[in-house]
Amino acid sequence: MMFKDVRKLHKQIQRCYAVNRRAVHPVQFYLTSLGGQLKQNMDKTDEGWVNWKEITVKTEAYHEVMPKEELVYLTSDSPNVLTELDESKAYVIGGLVDHNHHKGITFERAKEFGINHAQLPLNSFVKMNSRKVLAVNHVFEIMLKYLEKKDWQEAFFSVLPLRKGATPLGQEGTASDDKDGEDEENSDGDSEVPETAAQNTKTHEQQEKERGEPDALQSEEAHRVQTGAQMKPYSALS
Repeated sequence: MMFKDVRKLHKQIQRCYAVNRRAVHPVQFYLTSLGGQLKQNMDKTDEGWVNWKEITVKTEAYHEVMPKEELVYLTSDSPNVLTELDESKAYVIGGLVDHNHHKGITFERAKEFGINHAQLPLNSFVKMNSRKVLAVNHVFEIMLKYLEKKDWQEAFFSVLPLRKGATPLGQEGTASDDKDGEDEENSDGDSEVPETAAQNTKTHEQQEKERGEPDALQSEEAHRVQTGAQMKPYSALS
């Protein structure tokens, strides 16, 4: 992954952390497989990250942190479409910033490790004028909003950037078409990121009672091909 993409991923992780802290329904947040250029950039430009609260940081990969049967890898290539979020599962958000060079990699990653996979029901609710590639923080925020409202359409339209030309399915969009990759290039979170963080869909009271395994966003460099995020009753970026 190019260093500019590493910086983008860092910003996306910062955004995930910030919105989770403010969320009505915060989740357990895991950052897994942290190392390499991402950690170096975080240490250099954001020294305070080591004091972040309500987040668990791991150098291990998400599938080493949580039981495989609890994991669901989020990938737009999956034939499985989510209808709701299962609070007994950890949802993994892939961590690639440049999808053009790594098409289908998150789906292949899930199959390689024998992990369940699914995609958000974007096509059931949203028409977009640009490519349907969402930033890590967008996926994270959509899941948080769904946990709050229990309404996918409201979750999508409260989070998706206007420049993506998102309109309710069945209505014509008013925004102009975006070029492939343009959103990814101009946004802090317009593509999948290394698996580096996780959200827990359970409330803090439930978390304290159960102390269950949390989701994780795992962050790794592209050559390791393990970049993304997880989300279960808690969510994780890995």
